[in-house]
Amino acid sequence: MLRVLLAASPAVLEERYRGREVFRGERVEAPLAVRVDGVGWGRRLRGFRWPRDPRVHRALARSAAVLVAEYGADLAFVTSDEASVVWLRGAPYGGRVEKLVSVSASAVAAGVSLALGRRLFMDGRVVKLYGAGDAASYLVYRARVGFNNYVSSLYHSLVGGGGRTPGLGEMLAGLRARGVDPSVPPWAGLGSCVLRLPSVRRVGGVAVERRRLVVLDTVGPCLEALGASPRAL
Repeated sequence: MLRVLLAASPAVLEERYRGREVFRGERVEAPLAVRVDGVGWGRRLRGFRWPRDPRVHRALARSAAVLVAEYGADLAFVTSDEASVVWLRGAPYGGRVEKLVSVSASAVAAGVSLALGRRLFMDGRVVKLYGAGDAASYLVYRARVGFNNYVSSLYHSLVGGGGRTPGLGEMLAGLRARGVDPSVPPWAGLGSCVLRLPSVRRVGGVAVERRRLVVLDTVGPCLEALGASPRAL
């Protein structure tokens, strides 16, 4: 085996295979979002509360916060088994698509796996955005998808539906008739926002402003940070 390795030419083989790497050299400029989604989490997280477990949600939010901190993202939104991380400027790795996707998915999956003691996988994709307003609209879209899925899961579990999935309004009415409010607790149906908030502390009698990462319920704080009003979207 050693003879085979020594006879091989790294330069020749690199020239042959480097150009075959899919998405190699593909770049995207900020603003952008990287969305990472759980792969087969329903099966891999058996034993956790369904359809939402606070332990899973907290682990996902903390892992997204680490990604925001380590790679200079502006904020992240977490719902269900997904996290959308937003960069408004200065994307890491020069905006190289394959690095953004692979590093983001592996970093978040590793954090959640360690926190929950389960081997979990995630996939990822890059979404091109066109300013803070577009980023806000994208997060509303993901929040709505997460809310729809949560309401649908609760409805079919508690109400039934006879094999059909009615409209969102009908499902909400059916749940409320049974005393169930999908927006309580807020994180379950409306997700959580990871962002930096200013904090002031005194150092030697001097007020020093710093920004600390916090996790807040619902997509609302993310929209406010992006300067968008939900009514304007």
